Amino acid sequence: MHDFFNLGDLHNPATPDENVALIDCREWESPRTLSHGEIDRQVDASARALGKRGLARGDRIAILSLNRAEVLIAYFAIMRAGFVAVPVNIKFPRETIAFVLDDAEIKFAFCDAAGRALLPAGLPVVDFDASGPGSFADFLDPGAFETIRPKPGETAMVLYTSGSTGRPKGVPLSHWPALGGANTYWCGRPTSPTDAGGRSTVPHECARNG
Repeated sequence: MHDFFNLGDLHNPATPDENVALIDCREWESPRTLSHGEIDRQVDASARALGKRGLARGDRIAILSLNRAEVLIAYFAIMRAGFVAVPVNIKFPRETIAFVLDDAEIKFAFCDAAGRALLPAGLPVVDFDASGPGSFADFLDPGAFETIRPKPGETAMVLYTSGSTGRPKGVPLSHWPALGGANTYWCGRPTSPTDAGGRSTVPHECARNG
């Protein structure tokens, strides 16, 4: 039995930790392979670290980076820790990125080297490409993390439109609608926040394996 209640915590406990979850081909000649267990532990470590940065629940955290394993880990960690993930297209014009960051009231950011050049001075960042202080490896705080249980309707992420007909618009998405899809996929049953504590009242018998 497993209760999926946070989009940042979709690790299916029925899947063996050692099973491959992701192959990062950012460096084509030397791809990285990460298991379900490795990703889950790094998400926990990132969530723990975010919790020590003085951020308030619901604060919005940007991700400006080309695709890589750390993007997925940061995305899950933001939501797992009770914050709001805001992925920003680094191919937007600089002025559009500045608008999105201001409109979303970004308090913290994850980025790669290219993305860092697009961020305003003074914004706290973790740079995936850095080494030493300020790097992703230095940021991690290994250990278990108790996933935040969102309230019904609580925002998980804000996705910005392309802005092809004007300025981009932020579209907030809550945990619950997407969790219904996840539970249907893994359990064959929908879920919804129906009791007073925000827990799904649908039992989850997730025995499906990868």
